[in-house]
Amino acid sequence: MLDVFILKYIKKEITKEKYQAIEFLSKFVLTGLGVLWVSGLLFIIHYYLYTPENLMNQKIWGKLFIVLILTVNGYFVHKLIIPKIKNSIGSTLLNTLTVYEIMIVTAVGTISFVSWLFPIVLGVAKTLNFTVSAIDIIAFYFVFLVVAAIIANIMA
Repeated sequence: MLDVFILKYIKKEITKEKYQAIEFLSKFVLTGLGVLWVSGLLFIIHYYLYTPENLMNQKIWGKLFIVLILTVNGYFVHKLIIPKIKNSIGSTLLNTLTVYEIMIVTAVGTISFVSWLFPIVLGVAKTLNFTVSAIDIIAFYFVFLVVAAIIANIMA
C-alpha cells in the first residue's frame, strides 16, 4: 500500500497530511512485517516439533529468503525513503529528489511491492508444496522483480 501511495504522489505535491498518512502506513506495514516473521517462525517451530517432514517443503525456504529481503528493504524504506518524503513536504518528490534518488525510491518501492506479493502468493499456492525447489522460487522471484523494476522505471 505504501509503495503504491508513494508512486501515486511522486508527481503531486506532498502535503503534511499526505506525509502523515505515509508515516501511519509505514507503521502499519512494520507491524505487518513483525506479524509475518512471528507467524512464519511459529510455523517452522510447529513443523519441527510435530511434522518435521514439512520442513522439507522448499516453498518454506524460498518464502523465508524473500521475507528476509523484504525486511532489509523495509530498513531502507524507513531510513532513506520516508525522510526524503518528509523533506518534500510542500513540493513534489520529482522536484526535490535527484534522478539517482528517484531511482532509489523506485527500486525500493518495487522490491517492497514484489516482496510483499510473493509470500502471499506462495502462502495460498498449495500446489507448489513439495513440487518446486527454493532455488526455482527465488529465481522466479528475481525474474518478476526485474520485470516489475522495468515497468516501475517506465512509469516513474
